[in-house]
Amino acid sequence: MKTAVIMILGITVSSLAYGTVWDWGEYERRYEENTTWGPGERLVFSVEYGIIKAGTATLSVTGPVDHDGLLAYRITADAHSNPAFSSFFEVRDINEALLDIVQLHSLTFMKSIQEGDFSSSEEMYFDQEAGFAYYPDEDDPELMEMPIPPHALDVLSAFYYARTQQLEPGENFSIDVHVDNDNYPLEVKVLDRARIRTRAGSFDCIQLQPVLRGDGLFKQQGEIFIWVTDDARHMPVLMSASIIIGEITCMLEDYTPGTALDVENPFQ
Repeated sequence: MKTAVIMILGITVSSLAYGTVWDWGEYERRYEENTTWGPGERLVFSVEYGIIKAGTATLSVTGPVDHDGLLAYRITADAHSNPAFSSFFEVRDINEALLDIVQLHSLTFMKSIQEGDFSSSEEMYFDQEAGFAYYPDEDDPELMEMPIPPHALDVLSAFYYARTQQLEPGENFSIDVHVDNDNYPLEVKVLDRARIRTRAGSFDCIQLQPVLRGDGLFKQQGEIFIWVTDDARHMPVLMSASIIIGEITCMLEDYTPGTALDVENPFQ
């Protein structure tokens, strides 16, 4: 369940063909305004395979917290199976990121995965100005320090960054993402408007579709769609993805709005 849940919540896909290189450009400090979401936001989703509820996923924002003298949002994605599903396959996964509140780029990313008898964990640290991501627990010395494009984002932070963008059908945009020791450019298609009903209520929404830019970068098992509210919050309310065993959906069950921080531009 974890792979599908984070695949949706982090706007990513599985089965990537790594090793892709594109024109990164030079690093320059930036100010990215965020009036969309902030600390206190908590979104609770029902994770479902067809009519079967497999578990619950929660997205939350806290902070700001200090990270090496920089202030950051703490973004957490938690997915766990319900008791019935856990009786034959227990899932308990946590992904957490620190996102710089001024430049909206990744500072750290960690994941802890517990799925049945399988477990793993990973930590990643971003030195944005030096242009590297560091993996302190990596066994392969060649993979401990990896180059990153300017203002690279982990898969979880990429979703929150996308929410800060102007979302108008037909106006697509791209995000540079670093994950699992490699980089890929992610295009987000902004599709149609629709009225979406969820357990948390009905919302006027905009449909998003994340796709990778370029030919032959990955083998996609199915399309991914995300519906966010057509207002200043761009809050996700429904997410779906086609996977090998069928379609998985994450439907909003409950939510607590956050408060966007008033962050001044320090580069003026």
